[in-house]
Amino acid sequence: MDSKGFKDMTWRSIRYLRIWLGLLVLGCAWLLFRQALPEVTYLKVPGLPKAIEVVRDSHAVPHIYADTADDAYFALGYLHAQDRLWQMDLNRRAGSGRLAEIFGGDALEQDRFMRVLGLRRAAQANLQQLDPATLASLQAYAQGVNAFLAQESILPVEFYLTGAPRPEPWQPADSLVWLKTMAWRLSGNWWEELLNLKLQQRLSPEQFADLFPPYPGEAPHALPDVRGLYAELAPLAGKLLAQHRGEVHKSVGSNNWVVDGSRTASGKPLLANDPHLPLTAPSLWYFAHLHAPGLNIVGATLPGIPGILLGQNPRVAWSFTNTGPDSQDIFLEQQLSDQPNRYLTPAGSEVFTTIREIIKVKNQADQELTIRVSRHGPVISDVDNDARQAAPNGMAAVLSWVGLREDDATIRFMLNAGRAQSASELKVFARDFHTPQQNIVYADVDGNIGFIAAGRVPVRGEDNVLNGRLPAPGWLAAYDWQGLIPYEQLPQQAASEDGKIVTANQKITPPAYPYFITSGWALPYRAERIGELLDRRAKHDVASFAAIQNDVVNPFAAQLLPRLLKITVEELEAKQILQGLRDWDRRMSGDAAEPLIFAEWIRQLAVILYQEKLGDLSELVGDYQPQFLLQVLNNSLGGADRWCAAVASGMALCDTEIKQALQAALTNLERHYGADLGKWRWGKAHVTVFNHHPFGQVPFLSTLFNVEGESAGGMDTVNVSGYRYDEDGGHYLGEAGAAFRAIYDLAEPENSVFILGTGQSGNPFSSHYRDMTSAWLHGGYVSLTTDRERIMSSAVERIQLQPE
Repeated sequence: MDSKGFKDMTWRSIRYLRIWLGLLVLGCAWLLFRQALPEVTYLKVPGLPKAIEVVRDSHAVPHIYADTADDAYFALGYLHAQDRLWQMDLNRRAGSGRLAEIFGGDALEQDRFMRVLGLRRAAQANLQQLDPATLASLQAYAQGVNAFLAQESILPVEFYLTGAPRPEPWQPADSLVWLKTMAWRLSGNWWEELLNLKLQQRLSPEQFADLFPPYPGEAPHALPDVRGLYAELAPLAGKLLAQHRGEVHKSVGSNNWVVDGSRTASGKPLLANDPHLPLTAPSLWYFAHLHAPGLNIVGATLPGIPGILLGQNPRVAWSFTNTGPDSQDIFLEQQLSDQPNRYLTPAGSEVFTTIREIIKVKNQADQELTIRVSRHGPVISDVDNDARQAAPNGMAAVLSWVGLREDDATIRFMLNAGRAQSASELKVFARDFHTPQQNIVYADVDGNIGFIAAGRVPVRGEDNVLNGRLPAPGWLAAYDWQGLIPYEQLPQQAASEDGKIVTANQKITPPAYPYFITSGWALPYRAERIGELLDRRAKHDVASFAAIQNDVVNPFAAQLLPRLLKITVEELEAKQILQGLRDWDRRMSGDAAEPLIFAEWIRQLAVILYQEKLGDLSELVGDYQPQFLLQVLNNSLGGADRWCAAVASGMALCDTEIKQALQAALTNLERHYGADLGKWRWGKAHVTVFNHHPFGQVPFLSTLFNVEGESAGGMDTVNVSGYRYDEDGGHYLGEAGAAFRAIYDLAEPENSVFILGTGQSGNPFSSHYRDMTSAWLHGGYVSLTTDRERIMSSAVERIQLQPE
């Protein structure tokens, strides 16, 4: 759900609580302080099979010592609930389509869509396919969550502010729902197909090709002209896009890289990872150390799910970046005119499967929802009456996604990866990682490094000219998926000639790769910059890797500025500013004015060149299209005359627009930051915001729940910031980025480090709610320790969980 939706539902949900909000804050200060600092004692825990020891360090990272792996998962469930109960309950509600139960009618639209999508139905089907050992681990984790619920009477403050009921017992399906919700948010690209359809009605083929250029070095890919076939589909596309704008621009990518021992001071590999996601308070991630016979693993967990997704054990370390495959397609099913419950297939007609669900709505009557499912997937045009009525000629829009398959076993990777004793064994376990496709980069203590883009990607036939870029006719066999890319033929690499492997969402398929994965690879700016920095040193260590993770040089600025600086200006202030930009080192540093001027200049260019032309679709396209600006302003493919006004002889195309954008930028910056250029600073304007759901958009409450700070970085820097412009405040709000950073040392695991953007606790009154933020903003780290002697020497809390 987008921020506006959360804001609207929150105001309505808490209006009746304002009378006693002041009393609540005073009372909770003491109650939740106790929750933030649990007693150092022996705790009797219902359902616990054997005693478990938990030791917390100064950053509240738990070190769990148990007799079995499932006992460790029990303890992890208990601790997740203790520290992140609101986050866990909200996430399972979102994935299950049950937000309206606590937020009322404002959440009904999102609930309808999630019910139609059917993540919970898919999760329940997956449970039927899992092996007994995996089911036992899921059940042990759920029992740990429920043990906390049975024992603790005080809930997180969000439950009282929203009036939400006490959480229901946790179920194994809840863990899979949250895992699938994460996969959904990282998958693509159903909404792009609908956007392309709308843009095709508004732009010429040449303009469309300008707006979405091919990956650098590739030839342009023409969008098939289906306006004759789908002309009447535009209203439906508009309805679905309007309802689900929150699906757009959810993340900006991730970085990971590894070097082998030939390129390190220690002679053993080093591995770095910083996953880029929407920034939330509390963090999406939670660090933990699990120790049991056959298991000694530390790293990042997802509250609500057992196991460690990203991390290391004494022998192996692994990391993720999003591959970004096109794993979703919209199909149009042609309903029979005389039998609307049937639709055409290549072999005749079939009956839609029908499912009926009840959505409970706070302070309103229950809503009944009829869900139809075809052979391709759920009918998303049934999501509400407006969308259904906009479907043309009796057609139904259906969503296919690999994440809805009944045999998805991704949870097994999370539970088994920590047991891997070698890089090759880790790769074997990655066979179970089904969705979303991830670039898994790994290393082991024997010096092996490698990568595999693990995950399920549909194979589209040679006759499928749409290739996932536009909705496909569901009644024609040529557009059906032809299975999945075999695991053995996924992009992968077992070693590296130059001793390094880098993935940063760039194109990772080798030349002549036989399968289509996506046409939407991220630009290679971050990957190329990381490779450049790695090659500047003969030998690396943890400190040099940390410097790379925090690098803020802007490669796009280095490419575009020479063109921008060709203009001639007469005003003294503008001349001084242009000279400052010529001397700028292209770093998006927080203490400099030039990053601010550059960011605002290219934003204004987007407004002038295409946003006004696109109108209501401009929000979906976004205001940051670097390849478009480079191509058009340099007139590399003749696009300048399609987007820029004609000029008199002797002037370059687009100079007028560049000058207009500069003047608009300076005017806007003076309005927000004053006329004194010497006081302009990127850090003051660029504020990283870890948003709380749902109170991050509510005045007064946002101050308590959000975590914010001035920061460096930009869209294409290694230290990335997926910012959006705030028209009211003139700020560039960094709402996506490195949710955590980690560096794994295979020579000495005790030298490994990490940092979260917030803190471990989900309780805003806790000292651990934001205690890592300052270090995160300034490039700091904390130790990723597994040695018991070192852990005990610095422990701040020791808990003995004992059977009741």
